[in-house]
Amino acid sequence: MIKIKEITKDNYFLACELTTNKTGEPTLYEEFICSNAMSLAEAKYDLEMEPRTIHWNDTLIGFFMYKEVTEKQVMIYRFMLDYRFHQKGLGKKAMAAILEYLKNEQDVLLGVDPKNDIAKSLYQSFGFQFTGEINHGEHYYLLKR
Repeated sequence: MIKIKEITKDNYFLACELTTNKTGEPTLYEEFICSNAMSLAEAKYDLEMEPRTIHWNDTLIGFFMYKEVTEKQVMIYRFMLDYRFHQKGLGKKAMAAILEYLKNEQDVLLGVDPKNDIAKSLYQSFGFQFTGEINHGEHYYLLKR
């Protein structure tokens, strides 16, 4: 079962240790996303950002961060699963849990590196569609709800 939890003093460091790098070594900038440590620093100074951890049963497996853009739209700024949990079907379960966690009446916007075919496929499987907007090299996808 996937659970979404708030970042606390007890789990922030564990969240920072998660990585998408196959070597298991967290880096500041990973292949398609910046590190969770960078995201938590961003959330410290942009108080509208909402960082969360993703757990599978009692195991911390991932991280995401979102921000309410308007009353009708929320943006997911980060979404990652630790490399140890890739290719286990957990990405799809985690995204389903995130969408359930967010307000159902809000559209969901996110950006994705155009070279990240796995992420694009995942998002499209939930109904996200490319908006045509590109910002800082990221392609924006929108889920209308």
